[in-house]
Amino acid sequence: MSRWSLALFAAFALLPLLEGGYALRLAMEVVAWGLAATALAFLYRTTGLVSLGHAAFFGGGAYALALLAKAFGAWAYPAAVPLALLLGFGAAFFLGFLGLRSHGIFFLMLTLAFAQLVYVLVKQGFPQVTGGDDGLPGIPRPLGLEGELPYYLVGLGLLVGVLLLYRAFLASPLGLVMDALRQNEVRLGVLGYDVRRLKLLASGVSGALAALGGVYLAGYRGFVHPHDLSWATSGLLLVMAVVGGMRPVG
Repeated sequence: MSRWSLALFAAFALLPLLEGGYALRLAMEVVAWGLAATALAFLYRTTGLVSLGHAAFFGGGAYALALLAKAFGAWAYPAAVPLALLLGFGAAFFLGFLGLRSHGIFFLMLTLAFAQLVYVLVKQGFPQVTGGDDGLPGIPRPLGLEGELPYYLVGLGLLVGVLLLYRAFLASPLGLVMDALRQNEVRLGVLGYDVRRLKLLASGVSGALAALGGVYLAGYRGFVHPHDLSWATSGLLLVMAVVGGMRPVG
């Protein structure tokens, strides 16, 4: 990583520790949204696709934690985290399968329609389970991480780890193949690579990462709301990814 990147992470890590209070809570928001925005950046860097439906995976991860926490309390995390990742991967894989032949604005609209379908189902389809328009409150933090500072530090470590893995992946042989997929998938197919499988893999990983961000956000806030699944959330994630740059830090 460059010196500027290291300085940025150092400032990001230390400022909330020095300020506490609002700065610490804001930093936890940044961690959660940063994970989900990285998921969008990963999808673009590996496939060239832009999604306007990642709120479905982001909010889906949050609701997975909320529903399990409602039944098992803080003991839900060991099951909720892998379940959210699996659901995010599976849903994004399915959406990627539906959009294999879609590009540009067509894929963008497909992802938006999918996310809105999930939003309506959660808000109006099963209100007795999802809490409807009221959402689901009362989500505890993991055992041993009840305080804001330890929860933030775990999230910061998670975000830094994800960014480092993302950067290392793009420099790996598979990462170079995925970059070629983004640039010219037809030529990559002619060379003998399974373009469909690569795109589905990238889509699934992106969905799982967005779901991880949703889990972290739900644990920090202590509640989930249908707005976490809305088109506005998808749009905000896309803006974050574009402004932050569709490439790894460093």
